[in-house]
Amino acid sequence: MKRLLSILFCCSLFILAGCQKNVQVRFDSVYFFQTEEDLQKKKINLEQLSQYTRNLQTQVAKVMQKGQTTPGNGYVVVAVRSDQEVAVWLDMEPVLHEYYDYEIVEAIKKMRPFDVDTGIVVFAIKMAIDTPKHTTKAIPEPKDWIDAKKKVGDPNDVEQVVLSIWPEE
Repeated sequence: MKRLLSILFCCSLFILAGCQKNVQVRFDSVYFFQTEEDLQKKKINLEQLSQYTRNLQTQVAKVMQKGQTTPGNGYVVVAVRSDQEVAVWLDMEPVLHEYYDYEIVEAIKKMRPFDVDTGIVVFAIKMAIDTPKHTTKAIPEPKDWIDAKKKVGDPNDVEQVVLSIWPEE
């Protein structure tokens, strides 16, 4: 009898584990904050950049795979400096729980970035979590950037804005 109950209990656990819903993460277009001419001056290898964005999408999907969150959409914003340092901000509505925000940021920061000859390259990828609808927001603007734009000399210079709020390690 005990053996039958333990088998039944184990089967129940497997069934419940199989019922856990996976979070669906969808990605759409890439938004570049700099012009194509600026990217050429920074000697960006488009193949490296393409591979990096695909890997980034895979890492974010892995983080969210077993997540439990409300549906939302927005952007993952990434800045890569010429010294291979990476900074990441999320611009999501509704805001992701801080645990997932942290896990996504850390997963992306651990990735080897593409090469940047000089300065910083900043781009964003549209992301939707558990919804097929992507954001209608035309330009990403993480909350940290709003205050930073008020403090820098030229709020339209994305490199100034990003450097002013670059996370300290």
